[in-house]
Amino acid sequence: MKLSTTLYTFKMKINTIILALFISTLAYSQSGNYASSVGLSGGYAEDGFGIMGTYNYHLNRNRYAQLSVFAAIAEDKGSFDIPYNIFTVQPGYFIKVWEQKNFKKYAINVGGGGIFGYEVINNGNSLLSNGAILDAKSQFIYGVFVGIEGEITLSNDFSLLIKANEYYHINSDVGQFYPYAGLGLRYFLF
Repeated sequence: MKLSTTLYTFKMKINTIILALFISTLAYSQSGNYASSVGLSGGYAEDGFGIMGTYNYHLNRNRYAQLSVFAAIAEDKGSFDIPYNIFTVQPGYFIKVWEQKNFKKYAINVGGGGIFGYEVINNGNSLLSNGAILDAKSQFIYGVFVGIEGEITLSNDFSLLIKANEYYHINSDVGQFYPYAGLGLRYFLF
């Protein structure tokens, strides 16, 4: 029992440090805000569908801090069909690695960050409809992600967003690696 309490305390300290670093980065760069944008994308998540909302705080033309909220609705198709949902918050940092030289219409950004969230397995029930008992349980999850975003500028305010993330959930019962690929829109607030 003492080991699990110590491990839980360590995990909470790591989560708090990552969140504090993200918030301090935003606070430090408040005076240099180049622009802010919001985005919404939907697409493929492993075994189902995912939707992601993002807020981007642009530090300059080539860098931005991102705060994302992700939700996935899926069903593990194995011996039994087991539904699960994943809900996460993802603070991250992205850098533009390529931009079309003349018209600046196309860009590619890469980045990464942390993940904090909750996974719900079989709607919180440990008993399947056939009487089998699940070992997996609904729980808080955490980890890291890497992502790539392609942007196609549609106007001064809107761009088409092509997004792909790979998540590494350290303590997930669904699986440690979890992909997401989506298509959406980004709106520049100012």
